[in-house]
Amino acid sequence: MRAEQILQRWIAVLLLCGGLGPVGWLHQAGAQTVTVEAMLIHASDRPAALDARMDRVEYRLRRIFQFEHYGLLNITQSAMTLPSQTRLDIGHGYVLQLDASQRDGRVRAQVDWYQGNTRLMSTSVQQRRNVPAILGGPPHDGGTLILVLEFR
Repeated sequence: MRAEQILQRWIAVLLLCGGLGPVGWLHQAGAQTVTVEAMLIHASDRPAALDARMDRVEYRLRRIFQFEHYGLLNITQSAMTLPSQTRLDIGHGYVLQLDASQRDGRVRAQVDWYQGNTRLMSTSVQQRRNVPAILGGPPHDGGTLILVLEFR
């Protein structure tokens, strides 16, 4: 093989892998990776075990919802490249569908909360990274479910 043919083949391989070329560079330059954390919390007036992972948000929950106790049901984390869509299983039969992007230093997300095929909530949030969004959810077991969503 001639050196020119070898070079052309390597360039083709690199282009297919996205390592070189205008499309690969644009995709990498515009993409941002974030970790999304979703906490599923049960708020009620019945005693619940304390969980240190809720320390950074519990005072806000008390101020907003005014229940006596907040129990952490599940915590889920997932990495996502923005813009993109992802599905998060947040436990106890609940699923989040997120359609997120970044603009002006904030993460914007369309949040759809499902139980099975039933959509319980559809809302959008616009948050700075490391600032939790607190969403009140459906009634559950004598209290209410709360979703804390944070992008890091």
